[in-house]
Amino acid sequence: MPPSKILGRLPGLRHFIEVAQLGSFRAAAEKLHVAPSAVSKQIKNLELALDVELFRRDRGRAGLELTEAGEILLFRCASVVNELTIAQDEIDQLQGLQRGHLRLGVNEVLASDLLPGLLRDMSYNHPGLKFTIIVENTREIVARMQDGDIDIALGYNFPPSAEIETLATLRRRTYVVTALDHPMARLRTVRLENIEGEKMIFPDASIPMRQLLEDALVQGNIAVREIMSTNSFTLLRQMVESGMGIGIVFGRFLQTRREKIAFVELTDLPFDSPPVACCRMAGRTPTASSVAFAAAIKTLFANYGG
Repeated sequence: MPPSKILGRLPGLRHFIEVAQLGSFRAAAEKLHVAPSAVSKQIKNLELALDVELFRRDRGRAGLELTEAGEILLFRCASVVNELTIAQDEIDQLQGLQRGHLRLGVNEVLASDLLPGLLRDMSYNHPGLKFTIIVENTREIVARMQDGDIDIALGYNFPPSAEIETLATLRRRTYVVTALDHPMARLRTVRLENIEGEKMIFPDASIPMRQLLEDALVQGNIAVREIMSTNSFTLLRQMVESGMGIGIVFGRFLQTRREKIAFVELTDLPFDSPPVACCRMAGRTPTASSVAFAAAIKTLFANYGG
């Protein structure tokens, strides 16, 4: 099909994406605020234009299933939607980021520590910007970047890949965090052996840091008492602040809320802390808003003391 005819099917593509993602003509119609018959007609017209069947419609209550052709089209549509979003942002760029859209994926600990101050400053400097912030683990963030749902990411442990472009990195120091009345709170540094016998709040097994810590404790023949594990570093610090136990974290941003906890540098770990990285998909034209965010991150990292 000539490109001009494909462009003429953009409304049908939008309906197709919603049906494919929601698995239902009715659900797609509700989201698009149109009649289910209108969605069905758009899909049928698209199938006629492409001369393929995009959905198997014989699954009854189990919902719709994409055909092989439908799977191919949905995969390619992610790039189309991403390029259209970039085009919109480039048009908005003509007005000096007055109406741009920052779509960011970020790990939870950075979302609570680092992000609020950055977003506050960007919003002040560019009051017309819209923000969509997805807080997820790194694996999910990479998947969302690949699908075109987000433009730029901030987190730990991005996999080495030619399709991921790293814009800035920061290696943070490792700290024991304690309540302010804990005996270690008065120290500037501690060794791993100094936490022998302590009550510990660990990150859970879904976080790569957990395995690093367990291996280090085994290697050092150091026994601690695990009283809690969590996939939330925000909760971990809150429970440390309450005096429930101590924890180990990478870095000490805490820009917006100064929690009543002490950071004591841990000096003899048998591993290097993973860097914080700001990344985007290689080969895609960056949006103006993501370029501005990357510049702010680079400035922050250059001024950060660990």
